[in-house]
Amino acid sequence: MLAAPSVRGEDSTDDAVDLVGTWHVLIHYRDSDAANPDVMRWDDRLWVFQRKGSRLAWTEYPIVVFTDRDGRFERSRHGQRRVLHAWEPNAAQQAQIEAGLEFNTLGSKKKTLRRKRDGSWQSTGAAMTLSASVIGYHEIWSILGLDEVPTFVREDVLGSVRAESVSGRTEYRGSEIDAEGSVIRGEFARDESRRGSFRMMRSGDAASVGTKRTQRERIRDSFDPSMLEPEADPGKRE
Repeated sequence: MLAAPSVRGEDSTDDAVDLVGTWHVLIHYRDSDAANPDVMRWDDRLWVFQRKGSRLAWTEYPIVVFTDRDGRFERSRHGQRRVLHAWEPNAAQQAQIEAGLEFNTLGSKKKTLRRKRDGSWQSTGAAMTLSASVIGYHEIWSILGLDEVPTFVREDVLGSVRAESVSGRTEYRGSEIDAEGSVIRGEFARDESRRGSFRMMRSGDAASVGTKRTQRERIRDSFDPSMLEPEADPGKRE
């Protein structure tokens, strides 16, 4: 079990782990709610952390673009789909992570987090809607344990003044960090169905595909591959 963060002032910056910069986050997991729950799946994203005075800005880009797509996506009768396996970057892909990746801005999110007195960081929760006919949605992002190995928590809350709130939780619980502070590993959990592991690796500065790509390449990368569901039986092919 990780040690609890030490008590410190709200503006303190004496964290053992320096998150500022760009990170490539790779997730391997199984989904118990899927048609094929025993199949290992993967997902990845970019996280960018920036200091804004006494606050911390956390931006997530869920569509990561590699020049070499080997092992990530394959063609099916519906177009492209995510390959079902525990994808790991090859040498060329690893080199691009280190040099700096590209991203599609579709689906990106950003939160500004404030330091709490226990040393953790947390975004401000939005007020619940006061209208009985409107369902409100907001997310709370938190970072814990920066004095040792960090844990990243995302809570989704849906509700209104009359409806009971429904919430979801995604947790990246860090368990180890390398000596340079550039690789963090741990357990991944999304609600009760998705369980696995994650690896968070420091990356070079990232840029939008619109700044480096030709028109044809921008069109090719304009869709979100993560929205394409895998076929029910990965062992069958057309």
